[in-house]
Amino acid sequence: MSLISKAPPRRPFKAKGSNITRCEQCQMPQSACICELTPELDTEASFWLLMHHNEQYKPTNTGRLLLSAIKGGGRTIWQRKEPDFRLLHLLARKDRYPILVFPEPLAVNNSVASPAETAAQSRHGRKPVFLLLDATWQQARKMYNHSPYLYNLPVLGINPERPSRYQLRRSQKESHLCTAEVGAECLAWLGENSAANVMHDYFDVFNERYQAARNNQIITESDAMVRLRQYRAECGQF
Repeated sequence: MSLISKAPPRRPFKAKGSNITRCEQCQMPQSACICELTPELDTEASFWLLMHHNEQYKPTNTGRLLLSAIKGGGRTIWQRKEPDFRLLHLLARKDRYPILVFPEPLAVNNSVASPAETAAQSRHGRKPVFLLLDATWQQARKMYNHSPYLYNLPVLGINPERPSRYQLRRSQKESHLCTAEVGAECLAWLGENSAANVMHDYFDVFNERYQAARNNQIITESDAMVRLRQYRAECGQF
């Protein structure tokens, strides 16, 4: 049993950009589609997204980048009163080692994840899976506080060395990374630096192309795009 990784159907809305024709797969404006650049990363880990309901209809959501590039994961919508039984089932699986990605000082109920313990669990057949709260920081804090089933998970706090490069939404602090950036940092924490770098490039391409389409600019071939094409060619991903 796995979470549904396909993006939920979009509901009608009258916000800015609602009349844009989008790619059904990547949800980007068709002129900025990134499907041909989507990498297929072979990683030890997978990702599960516990998504705030406000996020599921936002085309600027970056969680879908993780699920597109790294297989074996999925998403579910957070429910305050009754958690999705599929998520509880996955958290209890004997072949997975779930790690909650959340600021350690705020996760007072959780133990702290370590690379050594994660590697030991992997040697015993429990593959690491990162559980990300796909929401704003304020929403994520509320989701954690009202989800006692998360308290038994080891927690990983991300402390980035550089500010977020996300240009499509405002954040209260430069250190607040978007979901795709957090995913790349998780891969680096595992020591999968090559996959982390590819994930960063994939996010940069998403960021660049979406911003160009939003501002009616010509999309140019950036260094990140060149590296993604090279990666896909070297891996036989055409």
